[in-house]
Amino acid sequence: MSSSADEFAKTIGVSLLCACVINLTGCGGLPTIPVVPEADASFRPVDGMDTTGMPDDVAQPLSLRPGDVVTLRLDSAQTVNVEGLMVDARGVLHVPLAGDVPVAGMDLTSAERAVEQALRLYDQSVRATLVLTEPTGQQATVLGAVATPGRYAVIPGTRVADLIASAGGIATVDQEDIAVPAGDLSAARLVRDGEALPVDISRAVEGDQRHNVHVRAGDHLYIPPFFDSLVSVIGEVSSAGAFPYRPGLRLTRALAFAGGPTTDADRNDIVVVRGDHASPQVYQAHLDDLLQGDAPDPVLAPGDVVYVAPSRLARTRDIMTVLSPIISLGLTIGLSVALIRGDGGGGGGAGVGVGP
Repeated sequence: MSSSADEFAKTIGVSLLCACVINLTGCGGLPTIPVVPEADASFRPVDGMDTTGMPDDVAQPLSLRPGDVVTLRLDSAQTVNVEGLMVDARGVLHVPLAGDVPVAGMDLTSAERAVEQALRLYDQSVRATLVLTEPTGQQATVLGAVATPGRYAVIPGTRVADLIASAGGIATVDQEDIAVPAGDLSAARLVRDGEALPVDISRAVEGDQRHNVHVRAGDHLYIPPFFDSLVSVIGEVSSAGAFPYRPGLRLTRALAFAGGPTTDADRNDIVVVRGDHASPQVYQAHLDDLLQGDAPDPVLAPGDVVYVAPSRLARTRDIMTVLSPIISLGLTIGLSVALIRGDGGGGGGAGVGVGP
């Protein structure tokens, strides 16, 4: 191929490259990010579980569970005390003479009647009394982002907020020398008999009785960490990365966590990508408008990706840095002029012509 043909091919290739860069790096025409995610009708929370609360929740009587230890008193011709009887994993109590008596799930009165019935073959007048001495089975489990995960005693009247307090409260992380809650209460779940109850744990800790329900032995409370819901800040920021989401996190705060925009950033080209990666919603924000109070500071959603675009001048510089070593001086000058003209032309594509 002749040198003129080579030069023409190079010119066409660089022209196409310039057009692509100028057209694709600009983000004009995107919708402005809503103040809150819910303001966009297309927004769908990650978890749509029903959390309407349990207004009919009532306290339940104590019932025996595996692990509970009782003292059995038998009154007949003489009184006999049998200490240290444990409800085993099958839910039965081994009673001397009568053998195994199922008692799991029974209150103490019902369990006493069951023991008496089992002993009737041997003593028609026996009366049984059960005293719960070690309520080992009367526990609920708390896992996740709490200060001290583990199993905790459930005493009569214990509610969700009490259970969280027993575990030392929500765990915290240090963020800019401030102790910030690390637990995502809005995503927390109280599970009973394998089913998540329709309660909002964030409202439970605020004292809403429809959600701050009575805890039962065997309940399982899981509070996921906010690290399961991250907000990523990338592009022209000082410290790009992923940061824990927490309710009410605003765009300017997320940018601050990333060290703020660099000097090469286009402060009026902040892009927020939200939702399913297969069909995300893409919004634009103007940082200067937010800082000057000309626009509200939008609240972010879990999983948002914030991209701070480079300025046109920075893009021009970067393109020239890459291309300068591989193209001629005349072409470099022509490319620079085209890119600079493109900056003032609203992002339209520009071709590069090279004279003879």
